[in-house]
Amino acid sequence: MSHHQVHYELFTRRTPQASWVLEMAGESRESVTLTAEELLKSGRSAVRVTKETLDPETGEYRSLTLLDKGVSAPQKKVKLPPATDTVCISPQDLYSVHSREKISRLLEDWLKLQGVTTFELLHRPDLAERLEASGSELLHVVQKLSVPESHETGQDLHELMRRWTGLIDRACTRLIQDGRKALFPVMTPENCLSLIDRLHEHPERAYIFGGALAAVLKGQRRSSTKLEILLSYAKLITAYLEAHADHEWALQVVEIPVTEIFGLRASLNEILGQNADLGDAMTVMTRMAAGREVAVIARSDARVARLMPPLAGVLGGYHDLIRDGHLSQLSFHISKRLVEELKSPRRLKPSDPEAEIETLRVLALCMTAAGRDEAQRDDIKDAFVERSKRLVSAEFVTSLLETAETPVEEADRLIWLCENMVGAANKRQAARWLSQIVGTAKFERHMRENSQSAAQRLLALAQMQGRVAAAALVDQDGREVSQKLGEIGNLIATDVKLLAHILRGGASAMQKFSMLLSFAAGQSAPFGPLSDQARAEAMKMLRDPDIRSGLSSQPQVLATLKPMMQAAGLAA
Repeated sequence: MSHHQVHYELFTRRTPQASWVLEMAGESRESVTLTAEELLKSGRSAVRVTKETLDPETGEYRSLTLLDKGVSAPQKKVKLPPATDTVCISPQDLYSVHSREKISRLLEDWLKLQGVTTFELLHRPDLAERLEASGSELLHVVQKLSVPESHETGQDLHELMRRWTGLIDRACTRLIQDGRKALFPVMTPENCLSLIDRLHEHPERAYIFGGALAAVLKGQRRSSTKLEILLSYAKLITAYLEAHADHEWALQVVEIPVTEIFGLRASLNEILGQNADLGDAMTVMTRMAAGREVAVIARSDARVARLMPPLAGVLGGYHDLIRDGHLSQLSFHISKRLVEELKSPRRLKPSDPEAEIETLRVLALCMTAAGRDEAQRDDIKDAFVERSKRLVSAEFVTSLLETAETPVEEADRLIWLCENMVGAANKRQAARWLSQIVGTAKFERHMRENSQSAAQRLLALAQMQGRVAAAALVDQDGREVSQKLGEIGNLIATDVKLLAHILRGGASAMQKFSMLLSFAAGQSAPFGPLSDQARAEAMKMLRDPDIRSGLSSQPQVLATLKPMMQAAGLAA
């Protein structure tokens, strides 16, 4: 083989995901290999050197890899063929929970325009005819179904579109023909129970009963009216189930449109009124889904009782059914929607940030108590962490402080915000907002110069400091705020020479000792330089034999002072 029949090629990749690129070709193996090593050191992700030998018989080159160094390319996921042609292969498959949810998303605008739910579309022949005649609406649905499935499975797009079109045509044809054959009986409250008995052994009892129920709802566009009608049938059936437990399937059919209606955002707004906001809707949904837990908490928490009063009317009817152990799917979907709304960007109370914090606190208390298992409680906690992120945003904090008249009121609102935060990062951000207010000269000046007495100002600082400690902020953040409050308290006491007045005043020794203890224990003044000085003075007084004998001779006084002495570190 001649010298010209062999050469060497150098390929490189700039990143692990990039394709191989030919950098150079040469007849010197040493030169090409050396260049490859230099390119690898200079930042190339990977290099490869191949020996290319010409086959004189075929005229083609045979390739042999001599060098392959660097980061390997990530392995591509292998597309597995689908177990079945599509998720839905027969018209009956369109009635499953998963299929109904997908239909609701794909036909959301059309359903809203018609004023119907997915359940009604799947059980009313007139709606099937209307949808079939729409043409472009169905074409869009087929495209939305076929394109993602084609990308995921690798199947031919046009074949999938033909398959989905055929399935939808068969489903519409079946429903229209069943309507013409009068398969769906006329149902009234009077014959409802006898109809359930007659259909009990029928293989398609849910489909036929659903058609009869959908016909009852025909002509009703208002969600509130539909819910009233469905509630009347649900009550009939639940009473009937006491003696016929095996007929539970009928209540499950009624539950489907109820769940779909409550899943519509406009439904609760229609029932609660145009002035209802997301916070109102969520408190109502929580009361419905967790009525038993809310009732227990409301007996001991006035805020819960005020924000989540007992439900009346149609909402009260569904609340009672859920409380009695019925409509489990409705309860599940309401709980799921509550979590989704918490994670959404919508404000609970757009015009009232203080009410938003209060509503969120009540929701957290009730939803956590209603969590069925550890996994659900974790989901609820994650949702509140996500919602808390929005409460520490600059926009929300600005609206929260907008109506505050004094720096003290600003600090009070931010402490309240800290108390209601979930998640370490959110608590840290809330503490930073608080620190910015407490650390300003304006806050210090207001505390030192306002018209309240020194004792009142010191008490206010002590209460703030106690709330900051109870908010369980990250250690460093909480310490900074508490330290600043303590420093301001010391400045106030220094301004009026408070300790000197107490020690030189005309009060009895026991009264002086009691006042010093209240400062040292952080009850009448914040912990800090002032409490340290008060503790030192109390220690001196405690060495006085008169004070010691007075405490010994008055057990009731000692019992009153002992908690403060323990808090101040003067007693075990």
